[in-house]
Amino acid sequence: MKKQLLLATILWSGAVCGVLAQEASVCLMSPSYLKIQVPAHGINWLEGESFDGPCGSIANGEWIIESADSFNVFVATDGPNGSGRYWTVTFGIAQQGETVPRRGFCLETSTVGWRTLQRFSTLPLPWLSDRNADGRPEFIIWDSFPLREDASLAEYGLIAWVYQVDPEGILTIDWRLSRELAAEIASEYRLPLKYAGPLKYARFYLQEERKKIARYLDEFASEKCMIRKKLAH
Repeated sequence: MKKQLLLATILWSGAVCGVLAQEASVCLMSPSYLKIQVPAHGINWLEGESFDGPCGSIANGEWIIESADSFNVFVATDGPNGSGRYWTVTFGIAQQGETVPRRGFCLETSTVGWRTLQRFSTLPLPWLSDRNADGRPEFIIWDSFPLREDASLAEYGLIAWVYQVDPEGILTIDWRLSRELAAEIASEYRLPLKYAGPLKYARFYLQEERKKIARYLDEFASEKCMIRKKLAH
């Protein structure tokens, strides 16, 4: 009996350690912003953004405009550019009926993870979308995450972060909607490749990477990993 109790204790301890280890795992992806405050005046680069190109020089016809109760939400994108598939994203708000935002911000992001995804059910990738069907659009920041340290450009997954927008110009990340979108992206990664280049090994390697990415996205979507606390915004 003592041996059985000792064995049961060891097994239980191992199970607890396994659960704790699983709970302590860190997600490979993390958003750059938890909350964003739209400037009181003008359209400027967000603090901490290193890109110093033009911000806010958007022609009227280039804005995507969605209505949100008493105000309008604007997004304009320039990209993808370069091998890193970089985007300059301009966000703005104004009173309902206005066709040009009075204030807003610019940020830079990368969709290099598209190299491994290659297709998505909604194209072009949406930057504004009413994800919860409440009649108000959410702002979506498409982003990428590396599968390992020193990852090559072909070793990134695609992820998207969803933000609620309020009339005061405060954008707050919506974890539930972000997790739901991550699950959708994971489903796309699990689909078989239509084309992945002429080399059989390259196709096999990419398909294996896609399986890993789908698993990492599912872990985030089901809250089986923790977001890294690198966030100060």
